[in-house]
Amino acid sequence: MSALPVTAERDVASALLTALRANAEVIDIFGNPPRIFDDETRRAPFPFALLERHESEPAGASLSEGQVHRLTFTTASRAGGRLQAKELIGTLRKAAEAAELSLTGQTVVLIQAVYADVVRTSDRTSFRGLLRIRIVTEEAA
Repeated sequence: MSALPVTAERDVASALLTALRANAEVIDIFGNPPRIFDDETRRAPFPFALLERHESEPAGASLSEGQVHRLTFTTASRAGGRLQAKELIGTLRKAAEAAELSLTGQTVVLIQAVYADVVRTSDRTSFRGLLRIRIVTEEAA
């Protein structure tokens, strides 16, 4: 068994961002092009989503090496209140779970939302959503 390439984490995040940005429902709610960022901007117009964190760890099985990725997205919205904030999170969740990621040297075993929440920000002018996605990959045969 060989180790997954060093670029595996980058490839998973890039593939997921590409899939989310290509999803018609995501485009409907986040604009065209969709405002889903991996820290490319500091002043995005509302609403937007940001990939804030990506953790990974080995998850080898007896026959192949694998990784568990935990990606945390946040959303920010001002208009539409809590209902729009939940719609943003729900749309991202649905698109992520339906995504078919094309990865070099890896096969996606599972994509699953494991946590979602929406809160009003402390300045009471906007809502912040949080979505954690778990992606399990294994080394391609």
